[in-house]
Amino acid sequence: MKKVQGNDSFQRINYLYQISKYISGKNSALSSYYGNLIISVAKKNVLKIHPDMKRQMCKKCKCILINNISAKMRIKNKNKAKTIEWECNTCGTRRTFPASKNKDHRVWLEKPESVVEVVQ
Repeated sequence: MKKVQGNDSFQRINYLYQISKYISGKNSALSSYYGNLIISVAKKNVLKIHPDMKRQMCKKCKCILINNISAKMRIKNKNKAKTIEWECNTCGTRRTFPASKNKDHRVWLEKPESVVEVVQ
């Protein structure tokens, strides 16, 4: 069995993410604190945070964005292209993501050709 480098750090990041998501509706400042811890653990251990986790975090205050709890989500049409806009309730920062049906808007890590080996 292969050992994954930084496995304990990945577990800590996962745990902090779960706590941050759970507490985001009750205390946004504490959620932001846990979000900042996630970023610092990843930086210290030179690890990449999964794109799904990154998309759910506010760029400014690092609070977890949950629709109608800690953020507002809107679907907008810009130049015949649909976009999803998230607005953080804590700091007011807005993030937009492409959401067209006919185009493949996925990060390279999410595409099947990016997976070389699955380690358990």
